[in-house]
Amino acid sequence: MDRKPCNSQEVEIRKGPWTMEEDLILINYISNHGEGVWNSLARSAGLKRTGKSCRLRWLNYLRPDVRRGNITPEEQLLIMELHAKWGNRWMTGHLRRPCMLRFVACRKICSMPLSQAF
Repeated sequence: MDRKPCNSQEVEIRKGPWTMEEDLILINYISNHGEGVWNSLARSAGLKRTGKSCRLRWLNYLRPDVRRGNITPEEQLLIMELHAKWGNRWMTGHLRRPCMLRFVACRKICSMPLSQAF
């Protein structure tokens, strides 16, 4: 189900792990030109990646406001409180997935009494 390029010129799409050089190209291109149509961004930046791959790499790893590391105990309590109150519907948009992934990973903690959780 691979899609062929529209033009007759074959473009080899790179698959697999991203290199540091590709990360730097993507970061520099977005800092100079901003986000846009991801398929044209991938071609314009000179990356041999799909637009989807560039978008996911930027949003999940390279974006400056992506937080890394552990969440605080206060954030953990907030997640448990909101889930107890609203279930799986308590967040929308791009924030929902990272928080819900964290919730699934901490399912054992969530079932413990709060005094034992931290």
